[in-house]
Amino acid sequence: MFKTIIASICIVILAQAAFAESTISFSEKEFNFGKLPQHTAVSHTFWIRATGNEPVHITKVVPGCGCTKAPLQDSVIAPGDSTSIEIIFSAKSFRGYVSKKPYIQINDSEERIYLRIDSEIMPDPESIEPAQFVPYKLDVSQFTEAPRRKASFSIQNKSDKDMSIKLVDGAGKNFDVDLPKEVKAGQSAEGHIMVHKDKIESEFEQSFTIELGDGVGTRISLPVKRMYRVMSKK
Repeated sequence: MFKTIIASICIVILAQAAFAESTISFSEKEFNFGKLPQHTAVSHTFWIRATGNEPVHITKVVPGCGCTKAPLQDSVIAPGDSTSIEIIFSAKSFRGYVSKKPYIQINDSEERIYLRIDSEIMPDPESIEPAQFVPYKLDVSQFTEAPRRKASFSIQNKSDKDMSIKLVDGAGKNFDVDLPKEVKAGQSAEGHIMVHKDKIESEFEQSFTIELGDGVGTRISLPVKRMYRVMSKK
């Protein structure tokens, strides 16, 4: 009798989990920021789509810890529509490999649907291998009427092999990223970010993530910050 009750409970739990997963789909459920410096903030957007015939109500979003935020765009998703959750992670004084697992709950289910972000936090930005970004965090804040949309950075290839550079995340929402296709061994190349014209009066903390063609797919994330403090003339 006891075994029968336990088996029934397990079946109910599995059925709830299957129902939750069958009514929504994710663009992805894991993201790796790669290497990033301490005391910086990075972000990644997960997209959620309602795949069933009824609206999906996101009843709870739990970031996972005080170092992580998870603002939700919409709490109700109509059938066939999508919404986004932006996971913002603050590296603070962490060191080494860090993994966080925020979760959501939908409708009346108690089932937790987990997302996951991974990173390797480097106390010394100059120790990041095999490429170094200078500066390692970008600020495009504007405090005068003269528009400030662009920031430049250099990518230093510290290895003895040529490396391709690929953007894997971050561009499009508030700014575009211009990267060199390749950086020669032992040399540097320049990259740029450009804030969108319609975001001139916006403030944001975002990031972008690149992947190196170094044979192991090393990732590096750079934070981008913009403050807008312009006093209008009377």
